[in-house]
Amino acid sequence: MSEKYNIEELIIRFLQQDINEEELHYLESWLEEDAEHKSYFFGLKSISDSSRRSFFSKEEVNEASWQRMLARIEKHQEKNPSLGKSRTRDLWNIYMRYAAVVILAIGLGWGIHELSDSKYSYLAEEKTVYNEICVPKGGRANTVILSDGTRVVLNAATTFKYPASFNGENRQVYLNGEAYFEVTKNEKKPFVVKLKKQDITVLGTTFNVEAYEDESYTAVTLLSGQVMLEAFNEFNESVECVLMKPNQCALTDNKSGSVSLSKVNTFLENAWINGEYKFKDVPLSSIIKRLENYYNVRIHLDDPRLYKIRYTGTFSLDQDILDVFRIIDYEKQLIFKRVKNDIFITSK
Repeated sequence: MSEKYNIEELIIRFLQQDINEEELHYLESWLEEDAEHKSYFFGLKSISDSSRRSFFSKEEVNEASWQRMLARIEKHQEKNPSLGKSRTRDLWNIYMRYAAVVILAIGLGWGIHELSDSKYSYLAEEKTVYNEICVPKGGRANTVILSDGTRVVLNAATTFKYPASFNGENRQVYLNGEAYFEVTKNEKKPFVVKLKKQDITVLGTTFNVEAYEDESYTAVTLLSGQVMLEAFNEFNESVECVLMKPNQCALTDNKSGSVSLSKVNTFLENAWINGEYKFKDVPLSSIIKRLENYYNVRIHLDDPRLYKIRYTGTFSLDQDILDVFRIIDYEKQLIFKRVKNDIFITSK
C-alpha cells in the first residue's frame, strides 16, 4: 500500500474526530493490511483514551500510559524477534513522538479550561446543554429533527440524548435503545453516536442501531454511505474498529467487543419505522424481546426449548399482541394466556 498519507497524522486526525471520508477509508485499508498496524493504532489510541477519560494529574495518567505502551512494544518484540532491538527503539520513538502531541493538546486544553472558554470539543461537550427524549415501552416511533437537519426515528423503550445545537468539532449524540438515522452530510463535523460499548462515526449516511443496554449484543445496520464502528469490551478497552459498507449488519458482543459482519435485507431491519415488524428465520427469544418493548408486556415461556424455535413472518404494530402470537404459531403448537401485562405461553 503506497503512503498517500502520513499515517501518524491520519491517526491523530481520527482521534480528534477531524477526519474526512477519503482519509477514513484509507485508514481502514491500512488497518486491515497488517495485524501489526492494528496493534500500533490501538496502542496510540489507548494513550489518548486514557488521558482524555481521566481526571487524575497528567503525570499519573501519562506515566501509566507510557508503561503500558512500553510493555506492549516489548511483548511485540518477543513475538517477533526478527525485528531486532533497533526496530523496537524506532517504534518506541514513534510512540513517544505521537504522545508528545497528545500531551501538548491535552495540557493546553486543561489549562484553557481553567482560565476561559475553549473551542476544543471535549471541553465544549461539558458546556453543551442536552435535550433528552424517552420513548417508553409500548410507545410507537417518534421522529426528531436535529439542528443540522439530521432525522432520527426512535423506537419503543428508547432514550435519546442530543444537543440543542452542535457547537463543537463534532456532532455527538447518545443512544440507549433502537433508532434509525438519516444523517446530514458535513465533512468538517463528523456525526458520532455514542452507545454503551460502541462509538459510531459517520459523515452523512442512513443506518439503524439496536443497542439496548441490558442486551448482550448490539446491532448496527447500514443502508447507505459509510460508518466507522469502534467497539469496546467490558473494561472499556477499544477492541475493534470496522468500516461498514451498505447492506451490512455489524453484530457486536458487548462483553468481549468482538464484531461480526454479515449481509442483511435492510427492509427487514427498519420495517418498524413504518409500523411493521418483519422477521425471517429469527429465534423466538429475539421476537419476544421485541414484543415486550412494543407492547409493554412480560412474556413467559414454560419450556426453555421454545426460545430456540425460529420463525418467519410480518405483522402490524396496530394488531393486538395475541393476534400476533396466533400469526407466529401458525402450526397451532402453543397455548397463550394473558393476565394483565403478563403473557404465559405453554406448549400443547
